[in-house]
Amino acid sequence: MSFAITYGLLFEVTFLHNYFLNNGEETFAAMSDSDKEKMMQQFTTDAFTTITPTFETYRILQNYKMVFKKTKTGFRVYIKVKETDEIDPYIKIPVDLNLQFLIKINDYQFENYTDVDFSLNQVFLFSNVRPPTEPVTFEYLPKINDNKLISSVFLVSEETTSNLISTLQPLEKQDIFGLLSLTLQGDNTSGNIIDNFGKMISPNFKIHFDNRKTLWRYINRKTGITIKTNTAKPLTRSGFVEIDPVNDFTPSQLPDTQYPNPSVKSITKISSDYYSEIFI
Repeated sequence: MSFAITYGLLFEVTFLHNYFLNNGEETFAAMSDSDKEKMMQQFTTDAFTTITPTFETYRILQNYKMVFKKTKTGFRVYIKVKETDEIDPYIKIPVDLNLQFLIKINDYQFENYTDVDFSLNQVFLFSNVRPPTEPVTFEYLPKINDNKLISSVFLVSEETTSNLISTLQPLEKQDIFGLLSLTLQGDNTSGNIIDNFGKMISPNFKIHFDNRKTLWRYINRKTGITIKTNTAKPLTRSGFVEIDPVNDFTPSQLPDTQYPNPSVKSITKISSDYYSEIFI
């Protein structure tokens, strides 16, 4: 007689970023399925972020026979299930059980190519439960099919930030970009991970960043003349954005002039506008 230990998917979290997935001015959302697949083959969250369970969550995972498993697009949490029912956890889990994961940025250029504003005293919170210190307008963590991008609305107040960080171990408090906090049953049924019978729903949550768009400022080293585009252009790792010398500048430039795309290394913020500088 042999015994097989079976694990089922409790939930998944998918991270996406349009800087890596868009192709020049062609957005990932507008691509054909085959082109999307090609872009996803080159994509990995390791390029910009590190996600780990907190020390407390790691302990909970062990106690409830759960497994944290990284994927190219984020991570999954599996749980041991009964042999007779693949969606029924082997150990009954309380509906108010909370799991937290640290999100840290490992690319120093992340802020340059990501369309979010940062704050020194606030962190991003992605959760299916609203903290009591947040307003009723609190933005809940999107699901995989939600057409929603991450913005500064996911920044929580300084009070909430302080409360969240106070629960962490000293080593965990360094360089936190955000916290992912998931309770087995959320404030709304759409955010639930288990149903009222304790059985798994296995949702897929999504954290989808947009790529930053900047005004492109071309600086001629010889003449000292500077020209900038009339509108902001997207920054992407793949593809090329064609500049129209006649329509993209005021005054118009010579029609046969070529203009390179900028790198993400040189970005300047003036008032509320972001500029990419290209020396020609």
